[in-house]
Amino acid sequence: MILTRVTGQTLSDYAAEKLWQPMGAETEALWSLDRKNGMEKAYCCFNSHARDFARLGQLVLNKGHWKGRQLISEEYLEAATHPATHLKDSKGKSVTYYGYQWWLMDHQQEIIPYARGILGQYIFIIPSQKAVIVRLGHLRSDTRIGEHPTDAYTWVNMGRDLLDQQ
Repeated sequence: MILTRVTGQTLSDYAAEKLWQPMGAETEALWSLDRKNGMEKAYCCFNSHARDFARLGQLVLNKGHWKGRQLISEEYLEAATHPATHLKDSKGKSVTYYGYQWWLMDHQQEIIPYARGILGQYIFIIPSQKAVIVRLGHLRSDTRIGEHPTDAYTWVNMGRDLLDQQ
């Protein structure tokens, strides 16, 4: 609501102008609304194709740079992909597994930022391999390792194995 008031644009129009079009997205994204003829949900329910999600992941991997343009500030992405320690877990401890809309998986001696959808969609950023892994799915694991669905480790391991074969 604040973005719309400040810019005069809907969230989807603003994102299309500032991110989607400059990244060269192949398809229009689909946003779920909070109600019929309502506003886009900013916290979830953003749908697109694997290639365009990979572009978004590449933008994060490149610290907000896209083909010579700075689309998102490096400082913001640095904060977004590191623990939001001001957040506390159910035991009152500082959160180490979540940034600003990015989950943080500590796996095989590397912090892997990733976005996750409710149905098993993932965008993993693998900094050590300069790679992005996208998984579109219809089901997410109900079991967890810490704060992360078990299948997230499956997809990261599978992607890393494929990258290592190249």
